[in-house]
Amino acid sequence: MGRQEPAGADAVRDGIASMEGYLLWQVEIEQARTAAEAFADRLDWLTSGQREQVVDLYTRTELDRSRASITHTAQRARQLRQEYQERYDHLRRRAVAWCLILGAAVSFLVCLGRML
Repeated sequence: MGRQEPAGADAVRDGIASMEGYLLWQVEIEQARTAAEAFADRLDWLTSGQREQVVDLYTRTELDRSRASITHTAQRARQLRQEYQERYDHLRRRAVAWCLILGAAVSFLVCLGRML
């Protein structure tokens, strides 16, 4: 017996996933900005305008790298999920087939035993 989920459970789950994604991305932004500012701090000869440009460029570069990495990881996760689902389905079909074969064999032997 499967567990019944209340109406709207998918919407709640999707909302939580969206919020989690948003919060994780905010951490990525903060980390990229912190790394950019640390990099710019080592360039003490920059004017304030140049420093802000360096921080912005470095932050965008880090966020682009993060986005590419996250996208690649998500694509790989979907690919693995599909591969494992296909393997599971194949094994399940084989197990059901063997159960049917064994059931038929046992039934045959029982009927044969009653005939003798």
